Amino acid sequence: MRRFTVFAAAIAATSGIAFGADFPEVEPNDSKATATVVAGLVAGDTITGNSILGSTTGLDYYDVTVGAAAPGIYRHRLVLSSSIAGHTGSIRGLSQTAAPADTLAGTPWDGVVGTPGALDNTLQSSSATSVPARFNQWYGFGKQERLYYRVAGVAATTANYVATMESTPVVPTDIGTFQPGSISISTFAQGHTTDTDFWVYDSGYNAMPGFGNDDESVLGGTPGTGTSLQGFLSRTYAPGTYYLALSNFALANNQTSPSDDDFRTGTVLDFANIVANSSTTLNLNLAFTMTDSVGSVSVPNTKLGAYDVNFFKFTVAVPEPTTLAFAAIALPALLRRRR
Repeated sequence: MRRFTVFAAAIAATSGIAFGADFPEVEPNDSKATATVVAGLVAGDTITGNSILGSTTGLDYYDVTVGAAAPGIYRHRLVLSSSIAGHTGSIRGLSQTAAPADTLAGTPWDGVVGTPGALDNTLQSSSATSVPARFNQWYGFGKQERLYYRVAGVAATTANYVATMESTPVVPTDIGTFQPGSISISTFAQGHTTDTDFWVYDSGYNAMPGFGNDDESVLGGTPGTGTSLQGFLSRTYAPGTYYLALSNFALANNQTSPSDDDFRTGTVLDFANIVANSSTTLNLNLAFTMTDSVGSVSVPNTKLGAYDVNFFKFTVAVPEPTTLAFAAIALPALLRRRR
């Protein structure tokens, strides 16, 4: 046994192959309530099971917690494989009860958001035609994010399946510095008609309640008519560092939609610190602008891969003192010195 361990370690060191832990399914696990617990999943680990049915007792649910990592943005994948192809993996979520529409058009957002429901929804389903085939993807921030993952089979999938974990760090694109106060993010009238979806995060990679938008709305102050599927979000920002997660419909985290969003019943995820996209569409134009009290910055942006979410970093600066404010501070100090 000792010789085998040394030999395996030598192979891993020379070939780059990771020998991860395996988490086999434990029946019954056909719902969120009975999900098999998978704790500390990291790159190279696997989840294994067997499913020959796409409903009821054939469903295999997993309550997955990702292993801790340094603070940052990470793209995670579970890639399904089997000697008999045909399984479907999915990331689960919850329904949402919409917030009442903000009735005060042209005024700042009223602070109201929706309520998570209890219905088990599909946020993302794997695809047999994606590259790689049958993978599911989400993003986390090194905070041991948690999610519900499900595998469903068909009558022919009698062989066991394996879902292998992959993780890749993501470096956000820095789009510069903006003035504190009202800042708007808009994908409207940017040379495309993509149905966009986005959310803003604080410096600790926490999704900010109400700081997301799916569809522009007259209630939210859009420069458009409020009838397109593009996005517009106007919010007030204090000095600090922020991150923007942007993709096409549907992007989801655990936050419910604000009352000034035109679409307020989208699926939300069960837990914090995770964000995911549902779409396999490739090479989408997602260009946007950010506008503060000084002016606008246009940001070119393309979604390249299935389920991709693009991340951006921006800074809100501490305002420089005005001449009068500086004089009010400096003049008394100067007079004291002369005395």
